[in-house]
Amino acid sequence: MEIKQRRKYYKRSEDYVPRLYKPTDLAYMAGIIDGEGCFYIGIVPKKKGDGYISEHYRGLLKIDNTEYVLIDWLNQTFSGTNSAATRTTSSKLFVREVFSWIATGDRLLDLCEQVLPYLTIKRRQCQIMINFRKTYTAKLGSNKLSQENLDIRQFCYGEIRQLNSRFHLHPMRNP
Repeated sequence: MEIKQRRKYYKRSEDYVPRLYKPTDLAYMAGIIDGEGCFYIGIVPKKKGDGYISEHYRGLLKIDNTEYVLIDWLNQTFSGTNSAATRTTSSKLFVREVFSWIATGDRLLDLCEQVLPYLTIKRRQCQIMINFRKTYTAKLGSNKLSQENLDIRQFCYGEIRQLNSRFHLHPMRNP
């Protein structure tokens, strides 16, 4: 079995070409994002030998649904990646397959910029994701980021985390 070595430096995909989506597709996508979507920014800790000089950030848009036809439409219309998983309800009485669609990288920025005017509920998260993705400017790959870009990424991480938090609904939270 051959073990694939991770590249020392991250290299941006050169094969992504931005495209203009139909307004009807963007409006439908906005409804899906508002109802089923999640904008996520996470911190990936540095591991020995991973090629990164510090922890790094990862942003994505994820949509989960039990209907594969929706995930297939997203993949056909906007590309991205998709997968399937089985989840059990909390009562463990029902087991349902859940399908996921994910957009990352340059595709995520392109999609966010085009879908933003159509969003209602997740508009602020989308704006934050656009600001976050605009800090990814290196085309040849580099782990050396300016302090300004690191600060922007950290700020966006905190903002998304706060907006996605359910703690504001917790009865023990002080008003």
